[in-house]
Amino acid sequence: MKNQTIFTIGHSRHKIDCFIKLLRCYQCNIIIDVRSLPYSRIAPQFNRNRLSLSLRENKIHYMDFQNEFGARQTSAYLLDPNGKVDFDKVRLSSSFRDGIARLTRGLDLGYRIALMCSEADPFECHRFSLISYQIIQEGGRVSHILKDGDLKENGKMEDELISKYKNKLPQSDLFKQITRKDQIEKAYRLRGKDIAFSLAEQKEKMKAKEIEYSVQLPSNILQNQHYKTPNLF
Repeated sequence: MKNQTIFTIGHSRHKIDCFIKLLRCYQCNIIIDVRSLPYSRIAPQFNRNRLSLSLRENKIHYMDFQNEFGARQTSAYLLDPNGKVDFDKVRLSSSFRDGIARLTRGLDLGYRIALMCSEADPFECHRFSLISYQIIQEGGRVSHILKDGDLKENGKMEDELISKYKNKLPQSDLFKQITRKDQIEKAYRLRGKDIAFSLAEQKEKMKAKEIEYSVQLPSNILQNQHYKTPNLF
């Protein structure tokens, strides 16, 4: 993966034509869906089956990495003591490592890959604080496609991390030298804690709204729950 670039994008409420135009602008020919639940109530054009068909019609491949890169982990060994997903633990999991290996194979085959989630702003999404972090560690590069079509390099995102958490980051003193890398590492962990999924918190939110805690999938998803995506690498 050394010096190879992976893009990220959030589908937000884009019209599908606009979304595809953004991908074409950066010559992306594969979308890897990193949503834990690959559908959207507010933007049904991004439900997995519809999205896959729209992309295929435009000669863009779709792959589903919800198992490898999804943020809504519920296995106890991937949670912190407070029941929130621990991004450090997720990155060490076999499924996540397999996802990184598959990304590397895809890049080596010459594909232009974009990781897709729902949030427009990558700073608010695990595609930055969970996945992009590891891509950088592997020697890759990450460029984030923004809602307006501009591109933001991951280094700029790390500048935002430093700025947001500056009062919580370690500082150099007479006894210890703290590098920017040290601060970035700490900032990523703080960001991960801020946005990590918590099953307990989700249940409380549902309870407060007097909604039964269950995922109500759209009927077209239920009818295609055994949908298979192509395994290109």
